Amino acid sequence: MSKLVTKVLGAGAAVSMLTLPGLAPAVAAPSLGDGNSAAGSVTTPSESAPADPEQSSSESSTGKSETAEDAAGDEQDSGSAAQSAPEGTAVQLLNITDFHGRISEAGTQVASVVEDERAQFGTGGDNAGTALLSTGDNIGASTYTSSSQNDTPTLEVLGAMGLDASAVGNHEFDKGLDDLTGRVSDEADFPYSAANVYDKGTQNVVDGLDEYSIVDVAGVEIAVIGVVTKDTTSLVSPDGIADLDFGDPTDAVNRVADDLENLPDDEKPDMTVVEAHLGASSAESLEDAEASNAEFKKLVTEADASVDAMFTGHTHMPYAFEAPVPGESDRTRPVIEAGSYGEYVGQVTMRADGNGDWQAGGINLIETEDKSFDSEVVDKVAAIVDDAEDKAKELGSEVTGSISEDITRAKTDGEEDRGAESTLGNLVADALKEGVEETQLEEADFGITNPGGLRTDLLCDDIYNTEDECEVTVAELNSVLPFANDHGVVTMKGADVIGLFEEQWQPDDASRPFLHLGISDDLDVVYDTDADKGEHVKSVKVDGKDLDPDKDYRVATLSFLATGGDNFFSFAKGDFEQSGLTDFEVWENYFNKHQAEGEDVTPDKNERQADAAKDVIDSGDLIAELTGPTSIKPGESAEFALKTNAKSEVAGPIDVTVDLPEGYTAEVAQQSGAQSASAKAAKSASSEVSAEAAATTITLDSIPAGESETPVTVTAPDDASGEVTVTVSVQANAEGPWWDDNPLPLAHEFEATAAVGDDADASAGDDGSADGGNADGGAADGGDSAAGGNADGGDSAADGSDNGSSNAGSGADGANASADGGAADGSGADANGSKDGGDLPRTGFETVNIVAAALALIVAGTTAVTIVRRRKLSLQS
Repeated sequence: MSKLVTKVLGAGAAVSMLTLPGLAPAVAAPSLGDGNSAAGSVTTPSESAPADPEQSSSESSTGKSETAEDAAGDEQDSGSAAQSAPEGTAVQLLNITDFHGRISEAGTQVASVVEDERAQFGTGGDNAGTALLSTGDNIGASTYTSSSQNDTPTLEVLGAMGLDASAVGNHEFDKGLDDLTGRVSDEADFPYSAANVYDKGTQNVVDGLDEYSIVDVAGVEIAVIGVVTKDTTSLVSPDGIADLDFGDPTDAVNRVADDLENLPDDEKPDMTVVEAHLGASSAESLEDAEASNAEFKKLVTEADASVDAMFTGHTHMPYAFEAPVPGESDRTRPVIEAGSYGEYVGQVTMRADGNGDWQAGGINLIETEDKSFDSEVVDKVAAIVDDAEDKAKELGSEVTGSISEDITRAKTDGEEDRGAESTLGNLVADALKEGVEETQLEEADFGITNPGGLRTDLLCDDIYNTEDECEVTVAELNSVLPFANDHGVVTMKGADVIGLFEEQWQPDDASRPFLHLGISDDLDVVYDTDADKGEHVKSVKVDGKDLDPDKDYRVATLSFLATGGDNFFSFAKGDFEQSGLTDFEVWENYFNKHQAEGEDVTPDKNERQADAAKDVIDSGDLIAELTGPTSIKPGESAEFALKTNAKSEVAGPIDVTVDLPEGYTAEVAQQSGAQSASAKAAKSASSEVSAEAAATTITLDSIPAGESETPVTVTAPDDASGEVTVTVSVQANAEGPWWDDNPLPLAHEFEATAAVGDDADASAGDDGSADGGNADGGAADGGDSAAGGNADGGDSAADGSDNGSSNAGSGADGANASADGGAADGSGADANGSKDGGDLPRTGFETVNIVAAALALIVAGTTAVTIVRRRKLSLQS
């Protein structure tokens, strides 16, 4: 099987020759360099002359000008020296990986390091020169300066740097094979290799990509074999790769390495290097690295011994190992991954031993931050970046949607607060979750994002160019999410999801003690800031149902979080599938969709994570119950009342929502004071009720200090029978002081049940008697009492006491306390029964002490609070 293989001169020009494929991986042992290439190099250059940038693309490192045609003509001559580089000959290999279009962030810095190292190594004496290689993902998942122009500026920057050869990464396939082998390959001044990318159903490397390329450094010919992770199939849109198979990388390396070894002696390369877009997920040691990824381990431990050096990528992990060569106990070879985003340049010096093998030294990872170097190449890169940024600003003026009002990060005293909930964080989580539906991945259950990824607010008054108020441009969206993280889905256990929310409390040495995750609307989380470490999370619900710790959940998120970023280590326990999109692309698509539908993007002001420590009911600062009659006659009305007793005024607005069975209707009146003097005094402070006829919810401006009540008149349908349960929920309205200082962040439900029938003649306020039944539903003949008391000593539901006392404030079982946070007596009837049928306090407010005792169950935690946040139920069914 013959393939078109690209031959590249040491700093640029590419020609083609017909030969056979080759690839081989290497293993590594821990030995992270300090970035000081001069000190770490195996040899000190005997002559160090800076490369001439004007000659770098057309001259060999001997300094003689050579066109592509000349190189092709000299091919046989240089090939005749294969495997016979003189002893002591040294070649410097520089490598980048997962650059992802970070030209604005790191373009000139990377160019500066490359130029500086080229100059230091030089081309005199034993030093043949330098080859610059890449492990792929040069493009895709790029920041806006590059992504807005289809990554053309990045390809130009890499060409200006003199990149000699690259493997394909999974992101090279983001726009499909045709784009890669057409536009991208045409714009790149370097060849892409992909030895394990086959026409579907075959072992034929796809047309347009090489199995390997030859880089000529002053007559030293280096075979550069490229492979990419098999996971690429699940990392990009399937439409663009439908006709491809991604084979085992190590098998491909060994096949090509064997082909290279079987070439005639005068055609064999001097050195074989593997560029493998796959890598380790741990970098503590070589052993840990191998254990972290099976694909990496196989490459390191089973790649052909003819491979002299190996560069890996994809996992964005910086490491530099030396690994034993399989079958040759006296040899090692370097395995290097240069992090990502241009943060590092990998470096190794290879020296010929005179026997056809190469010994590696000076294995380093060189940091690029703040690096600068005076060079025409660096100046050229800077000019490309400047032009790209100007063009991006022009493109960024496009309006992509509109917002109804400001959507912001959390703020405290005017400053960003990453420890509080924000409308912007939750909106991004919504977009991440919804964005999965537009990809090849199965749908996600919910979305999660981190506050640190949000870099600015969306404000109506921010005008980028000439757009109208509240219109949002592409550039403004990019400013919110500028990092171009990979978007995808982590499949993880429910227990690990709970772990994520617990990890919002950061390690002791973290810069911020608490990071508040943004979550999609599918989630409800209750935590307690006052709880002990590891016990903060009280409840997690998915679509209103309790999260199952043993169930798998699909979580839409970003690559930064998926790998455990910001100390959210529970994410790393799951399996991450990439969608092929960046977070920004998903974000932009979300706004485009709303724009196409003619809708503004609107912030959801409902709290999605609530702090139980702030809740006035849970803290005991407010007690409440729903009281009601014993019975209602069909077709008639009866009075229920939501009664509250507050230590101090509870700021609103506060929603009171009524839930009724089908056919029943209700009318909710404004608050009124209770009988006590303090309640009458509080009445003057009662707020106006804002409610429309047949409104789903009545809204109170506040709950006044002391006792007050909100009457609810319930009317039964003409054919009613049996019993009716009225449920009233209370929760702060979204327009109130919401984020993290809300006095009622949780919705609390209260219930009262009444019998329905023509023969029911008791009503709220009637005296109970021994022969007429009691007010709490107890039977006159000694039957069970609904609230705990009966007329003549029958069994008490609360404690079975002879005198019928329910004693709602005592009893280990909670004495019929409502499981939804309702009245402590479970029915809205008496808190106390009477043996002789005397008057009963059916309102539950005979004394504050009785009410406090009854409702202490809520505070004590024997009543479960049902969250019905955002639940808006009609008053008429």
